[in-house]
Amino acid sequence: MSDVSSHNPLLSTLSIPLAACIEAIGYERFYPRFFALIGKIARIDQYMVFEFCDKWESPRCRLAHNVHRPELGLQLASLYLEGNYLNDPLLERLANEITEHPAQPACELLLSKTLPPVYRRRFFNVPDIKEKFAIAANDEESGRLFYINFYRSAEREFATEEIEGLEQCSALISALLLRHFREERQGRGVQKHLLAAGLSEREAQICELIVAGHTTKTIARKLNLAESSIITYRKRAYQKLGVHRKPDLLEIFQG
Repeated sequence: MSDVSSHNPLLSTLSIPLAACIEAIGYERFYPRFFALIGKIARIDQYMVFEFCDKWESPRCRLAHNVHRPELGLQLASLYLEGNYLNDPLLERLANEITEHPAQPACELLLSKTLPPVYRRRFFNVPDIKEKFAIAANDEESGRLFYINFYRSAEREFATEEIEGLEQCSALISALLLRHFREERQGRGVQKHLLAAGLSEREAQICELIVAGHTTKTIARKLNLAESSIITYRKRAYQKLGVHRKPDLLEIFQG
């Protein structure tokens, strides 16, 4: 192990936070440990992970975390899900690479100055983002595409060694997240904890969609319910959980 570490000091740096992440897979404590792990590789100001099945149908946000403004992360994820993902120039390009080489993730650095003006203003200028490093990974078990995004603020661009570290660790990062999401689907995810807190199945379902980044409008459309019904279920759920806002709900499951 010492010989390997001497040739790859990054591996030695990551060993302890990586072990902590593996132990927490499937549980809420996974996310703070995952953020700590990634922090050993590069400074990240915003995290976003989106899940796609059946090409571009019914995308879902699995992680939306702006380090400095948590509520902004949720807002941007909701906006992205409302069709703006179709204007993301990296998404289709990396998805095509995955189609050609499904066993390995595809990754690339995106500079904000290369983006269309409207898209750049919404997703980069407003949150003060300059660059993002994106990874696309295929989940062999479900056949779903996961689109992992790490954003850097306009204060300072990614350093060369940070980009190299993210590239070297792209397979490791993808494997950790995909395994965590599988565990959530198998019953240790958000909805189970909501039900344990006394919420009805419908209230838990709506809260899960809120945590995933959906708005009242998109939830109503997805569940074929009136927006007024969504608001009523949400109010009841918030009362039972003792929260008042989306960021409070998100903090329960990611903090």
